[in-house]
Amino acid sequence: MHMLNHNSMRFILFLLPIFFLLNTLSAQSEKEKWIGFETSVTGDFYKTLDGGISNEYVYLGMEDVGLTFDLEKMGLWSGAEVFIQGLNTHGRLPSEELTGDMQVVSNIESGIYTGVYQYYISQSIGNWNFILGQHDLNSEFVGTEYGGTFVNSSFGISPTISLNVPVSIYPMASLAFVAKYELKKKYNFKLGVYDGDPGDPESNRYNLQPNISDQDGALIISEFERSLEFNGNPDKIKIGAYYHTNKFTDYRDTLKKVNGNYGLYSTIDFVLWSNFAKPDRYIGLFAQGGIAPLHINKVNYYVGGGVHFNGILETDKPDALGLAFAYANLSRDYKKLNSDYAQGELIFELTYKLRFLDHYCVQPNIQYVINPGASATLEDALVALMRFNIYLNY
Repeated sequence: MHMLNHNSMRFILFLLPIFFLLNTLSAQSEKEKWIGFETSVTGDFYKTLDGGISNEYVYLGMEDVGLTFDLEKMGLWSGAEVFIQGLNTHGRLPSEELTGDMQVVSNIESGIYTGVYQYYISQSIGNWNFILGQHDLNSEFVGTEYGGTFVNSSFGISPTISLNVPVSIYPMASLAFVAKYELKKKYNFKLGVYDGDPGDPESNRYNLQPNISDQDGALIISEFERSLEFNGNPDKIKIGAYYHTNKFTDYRDTLKKVNGNYGLYSTIDFVLWSNFAKPDRYIGLFAQGGIAPLHINKVNYYVGGGVHFNGILETDKPDALGLAFAYANLSRDYKKLNSDYAQGELIFELTYKLRFLDHYCVQPNIQYVINPGASATLEDALVALMRFNIYLNY
């Protein structure tokens, strides 16, 4: 009989707790389910077909694992849950190395990194909900429902935030306190206070060493949301504002610093049409906007939007087709620093998402980038991308 080698033993030891967890989950009824498990694997096959910096073919990927513990069902704490999420990313940085765009063509781009992404406790008391811990701002603020179909990062969070101030978003989250109040199940008021600098994978390798410092400041964000449904599909309006307490370079005089940075944003999700006999067949529109001061920001305004067609094919797992645009405008004061800057960067994205079986998805994607990186010297880029996703939850 052959003896198991060390690598085989490590692999078996790694799998044992997962098998135990899945066995525990499968034995729970919905009423007594005190632990939830979710994991996904996402990969992008990426090639710049024309323009940009390079026409290389690359692959990038992301895996994440999340655990939710219902403390009330565990008999420990009424109305409380604990969430923990780990993250692994790998592959090249195609926007930086191949395309040259600043809005980031693939929203999973992050280079090579492994760490704890989120860990927090959530407490519900009546109409209130509170979150305390390491938290992704974009999971509660700024995002759109129908923009989530798309691959470009700007359809997740406005570049007036992500390109202007340090912010707690993928792949590095920071410590936060978030309070939410729901009124009549259709109005939501949110306030979040986040550590002003989540750091980077180099200085905080596994994201387990929160670096809270007076020098980092804090990011304070508030949002009002009107949330309705049309034939079971989301119909939302969000209006928000943020303020970062740190010091920022004044682009009118780069030797000076200005106290504080701020901006406004809004998103709209609107159901244009829905099949009342088959609610999964509908057309949704979304729009985004953001503004920020000229003299202390790289991007002083952003506009984006698109259309989402859901359930084109009559299948058990609704497919989706989407067409969208994203425009990030460079501020006048920032442009004066370099004569090679164009006015801004404009991206068009066409995508199709096909779900099959219970846990699988493929998503061919085409993006055309005008003025990559808002550069007047780079050629417009045509990018082809094929995404796959495998998702499991218990």
